[in-house]
Amino acid sequence: MVLDFTLYIYVQVTYFKCGGVSLGVGMEHRIADGVSGLHFVNTWSDIARGDLKHINPPFLDRTLLRARNPPQPAFPHIEFQPSPQMKLASDLLQSTTNATTSLFRLTQEQLNILKSKFKEDGGKNINTMKYTSFEILAGHIWRCACKARKLPDDQDTRLFIGIDGRSRLQPPLPPGFFGNAVFRAPQIAATGDLVSKPTWYATSCVHDALVRMDDDYLRSFLDYLELHLSSLSELVKPPLVGSVNLWINSWVRQLG
Repeated sequence: MVLDFTLYIYVQVTYFKCGGVSLGVGMEHRIADGVSGLHFVNTWSDIARGDLKHINPPFLDRTLLRARNPPQPAFPHIEFQPSPQMKLASDLLQSTTNATTSLFRLTQEQLNILKSKFKEDGGKNINTMKYTSFEILAGHIWRCACKARKLPDDQDTRLFIGIDGRSRLQPPLPPGFFGNAVFRAPQIAATGDLVSKPTWYATSCVHDALVRMDDDYLRSFLDYLELHLSSLSELVKPPLVGSVNLWINSWVRQLG
């Protein structure tokens, strides 16, 4: 099927010989993020079953995510700054074109081993209770990505974490808010620090990035975008192949 990118939603019904049916749905991200997309599909499913008692109607007022007047960004917003210059050797850069996809399943035991490494930090008194499992795992993945890419120690690398701003804004967005409320939580660090420092260092970088995403930062984020509407496509374009950066998303809370 050839997609028409002037449309905002796609629906494809597939009938199988066994009698089964699948429904595929595609949605333009300017209309809705993943949370709202699931809300749409689940509500549609409820209506199709005739279950109208538990429907949570969508909240369609997009003005809750508009910039202030006048816009007043208060942070540099490194998530929209040019990517750090790549310092990879030419042969390593060429090898990045041979991409593969892998799925890794981490058990609770393996996650506990990661957590236990915080106690082996060279004698420093680190309060591991303040770090979530996601922060520990994200920091570990960031370190491993730097090692696998064989990045030089002086190579800066950025981590971006997609976060749902609904509950972080003050006041929080109403239940059923329909739109795109995804923000980028950014962090930057030198590869040498991520790889050579104790395990807790990368995790603390992740933690600091997430803690920063409060109402002040998110409002500043919206103001920054308002001031750069003419170059918006450049600000949000995906990274190039061979990028030294990393994107991490977690759907645990949305799907759990």
